[in-house]
Amino acid sequence: MPIIRTLPDDVARRIAAGEVVERPASVIKELIENAVDAGARSITVTVAGGGDALLEVRDDGTGMAREDVELAPRNFSTSKIRDADDLHRIATYGFRGEALASISSVSRFEIISSDQSGGEGWRIRVEGKSIVESAPAPHARGTTVRVRDLFFNTPARKRFLKSSITERRRILETILSFALVLPEVELHYIDDGRHVLDYLPAASWRERVAAVLGNSVMAHMVDAGIESGSLKVDGFVSLPTHTRGNRFSQFFFVNGRAVRERTLVHAVQDAYRNVIPYKRYPVAVLALTMPPEDVDVNVHPSKLEVRVRDERAVFAAVRQAIKSSLTSQSEAVIAVARVARASAGSQRAGTPVWASGSQASGATPRTAEGLETVTASAEIRDAFADYVARRAALSPAPAAEPAPEPELALPAAEVAPTVDVPPHTAPADDALYWQFNNTFIFIQVRGGVVVIDQHAAHERILFDRGMRQLEGSSPPSQQILFSIPIELSLRELEVFRASKDVFQRLGFTLEPFGGMSILVRGYPQGVKNWADGRLLLQIFDDILSDRAPGDTPTEKLVASYACRSAIKAGQKLSVDEMKLLADQLFAADHPYSCPHGRPTIHRLSVDEVSRWFHRR
Repeated sequence: MPIIRTLPDDVARRIAAGEVVERPASVIKELIENAVDAGARSITVTVAGGGDALLEVRDDGTGMAREDVELAPRNFSTSKIRDADDLHRIATYGFRGEALASISSVSRFEIISSDQSGGEGWRIRVEGKSIVESAPAPHARGTTVRVRDLFFNTPARKRFLKSSITERRRILETILSFALVLPEVELHYIDDGRHVLDYLPAASWRERVAAVLGNSVMAHMVDAGIESGSLKVDGFVSLPTHTRGNRFSQFFFVNGRAVRERTLVHAVQDAYRNVIPYKRYPVAVLALTMPPEDVDVNVHPSKLEVRVRDERAVFAAVRQAIKSSLTSQSEAVIAVARVARASAGSQRAGTPVWASGSQASGATPRTAEGLETVTASAEIRDAFADYVARRAALSPAPAAEPAPEPELALPAAEVAPTVDVPPHTAPADDALYWQFNNTFIFIQVRGGVVVIDQHAAHERILFDRGMRQLEGSSPPSQQILFSIPIELSLRELEVFRASKDVFQRLGFTLEPFGGMSILVRGYPQGVKNWADGRLLLQIFDDILSDRAPGDTPTEKLVASYACRSAIKAGQKLSVDEMKLLADQLFAADHPYSCPHGRPTIHRLSVDEVSRWFHRR
């Protein structure tokens, strides 16, 4: 009996759908491509429930007659190609004819279209593989495609979808990529009844790019273009003084198609080599035009990846276009970039500002009178009993009236009191604390030393405090004398809208300021590295690039805030600051690691050191 069999049509369609329809954003991409291929000059995207409930794309393209409407959702039905030779010179977005068939096989699918100007149209509804309705329907010239209950019949795939916020972000990214490369097309995006994007046709490509990225970003962008034989590079790149913490602001297009292409990424990176700081990335919008036969867009069902015939020529052209645009700028601009890079290097090796309450070099050192009495948790008491016992023995009795909480201080751990560690200034105790490389705190204890990573420790302290603030009342904010407007990207604006309450609980005072801007009226008390809003932008970068640890969006945001606000490696600390940091770390519920999982404390015993020198 044969063991190889032909799969039923419905199974084969669902497998094929898995290659094309990965998530709601995949559906939007395919439908917009069909609309553009149909000559649409106005496209409206409507989404409900993060894409689960409804995905709709309406266009004013050429539309379809009844016969074409009924053929459209069938496998490999297309108007884009006629024979195999056409595959070598593809000039349209779609060409395979499997997109609508794949989408309709995993959703409740509906098309209404008309190729007439009189409003007569035709509608079909498809569920699974069958047309369940085919009837006349009024519709202006153009097409509307509605996709409801995506993956209703493939629950395993539905379970692999991310959170609603993540899926909305992917949809937004998809629409923005079309907005950038199609300045002549009017685009609207409506999410759960709210207008997210409304782009009218732009007079120029620069005008559309400015509308998408923001005028404040465009002010730092320069034209980048070059022609090399049949290859043409056009676009905009940022000056070395304007970089981001991730590559999400880099957009690449080949023959009008948004792509992921490693050659282009490496070319941009190489063009900025030794010009911008390490792990900083320029903003770039680059469009390549080349003969269709020189690029293969048929290497992946999603058509996001392409293969160019001469990668070296593409790399060289993109690199030269960028380097020429940067070289043409004034020497003053380049000098500023060098200063910025040198500043970034000195910050890693020098004395950056402490995020919570440290004094600048040369300032009067803080006395211990304002330090908080903390309680060591049980687990840290057992591991570092020598330190805790010594601190308790050398410290004087606490004052009758408690001193105000210092800016660095965390609330005491909510555990049963074990060993109280009141503040003290015993001179004999100061010699037991010292800093190594302005990064690690060494504390001598009986039988060895305790070593603390100052950044990881402070990060743990701020994270625990931030998480507790989410459960209580919002802390007082440090108000700014002159409120600061900050223009965000659309993706950053979505993060702000989704997490506005979390920012408020942490102590930020933020509010919408029209368009893509927010107004900053205050930030958490004690934060010293605010830098006119750079801290906030760094938090957005961490969230969007998924660098912050945590299981939920809230935890990720708090972890990013803690990391960005904590003291840095290279910060010189006074003895009082080292004592305070150690005391509050020992009072934490989870003192052994920072939110990223890196260790905060290590104990080095005399026995270990003795074994190094063969004394034991």
